[in-house]
Amino acid sequence: MKKLTAIVTAALATLAISATALAATLISADEALAIAKKEVPATSTHIVTKAENAKFRPYYEVKFYDNATHTEYEIEVLQANGAIKEFSMDNKTQIGSAKIVLSANDVQSIVAKEYPNARIYNLELDNDDGLYEYEVKFQTPELRGEMKINPETGVVMEKELKYQF
Repeated sequence: MKKLTAIVTAALATLAISATALAATLISADEALAIAKKEVPATSTHIVTKAENAKFRPYYEVKFYDNATHTEYEIEVLQANGAIKEFSMDNKTQIGSAKIVLSANDVQSIVAKEYPNARIYNLELDNDDGLYEYEVKFQTPELRGEMKINPETGVVMEKELKYQF
């Protein structure tokens, strides 16, 4: 019985030390905010930072809003190492267009300008309530991305990036 008690005590002590070490390596909400701030325009206002406890990868969800461009940003920062898990932006004032001025090649150039090593695997012109928009899906060695682009102006209306680890 003493042996069993000693084994259980040792296991609990090891677990406590491991949990303490893990907690010590997690970044704080303020650190997550500082990381996320680098991804948005300086004119953006911080809205909220919220801890999300996903099963195996807890992260902070950091939200911003830019009043100048009416754009909403959301950045997910991993608590374990401060890496960005996901980035999304949604320009609330930009909508599709009734005119199609840009070709698929023009849209590919817009994506390539921001992500030179992007491989586009889906590009389609979508009609939503009479307004057109290009929907582009692409991949780089670091991320998978989706963009919605106005076919008349080339403005990126929405963007979502999922980083690969």
